[in-house]
Amino acid sequence: MAILLRKLITAVALPIQWRRSRQHAAETLKAFSEIEFDSAWQYLNAIQYVDQPEIQLMLFGNCLEEMEHSDKFLNAAHKLASGRMGSHTLARKELVKNPNDVLYFLAFAHDSERSIATQFKGYARACGKFSDAAAVFNDIAIDEEKHEREARSSLVSAVGSERTARWLIFKVKLYKAYSGWMRFSKKLGDIIFAAWLGVIFLLFGSLLRNYCRRTLLNPSRQTPQLGGTKNECY
Repeated sequence: MAILLRKLITAVALPIQWRRSRQHAAETLKAFSEIEFDSAWQYLNAIQYVDQPEIQLMLFGNCLEEMEHSDKFLNAAHKLASGRMGSHTLARKELVKNPNDVLYFLAFAHDSERSIATQFKGYARACGKFSDAAAVFNDIAIDEEKHEREARSSLVSAVGSERTARWLIFKVKLYKAYSGWMRFSKKLGDIIFAAWLGVIFLLFGSLLRNYCRRTLLNPSRQTPQLGGTKNECY
């Protein structure tokens, strides 16, 4: 459901936003460049915790391709930019901190690369007017699908069975669903809180405003003067 909703939003909103502002399109591409660079870093970081040469080779190859993707997005962004582009600072989370995290990382990479490939295909269709950007999205989507297959193959090889691999991938999906729900809940809570503040203001704002105005314009007693006695001040 979430994927279908994302596809719909991309297909409808992206062409409108990009036609209105080439700079916005450039900023979006630059953000993808930084995301791809972070993916490259994650692959490179994971290598040090792997002792199987085949998996090390796969991780390093994907790292190089993710860096290439980052360059492609950045070059496409510079072609569209009409001004200086801002930096999208990412809060980097180290996915692999010890050898025990490697299997989870492979499952995470498989699921993430699959989602990214689908997302990039949607972007390619939506930004048809920008042929260079569409070509970049299509080319990278092909690589991401390859990364997905390689991550799953490496995961099955590492755990020794397809069933265990499917269970790890399922756990990753559950974690992502939970994280997505928590982010949605926070945003929903902020919206509800803002709505309640608006209701309170509409109900009581005018009453409090009139009361404060009457108090300021018609004080019941004067403000005490410094140096005077109590009787002199009233």
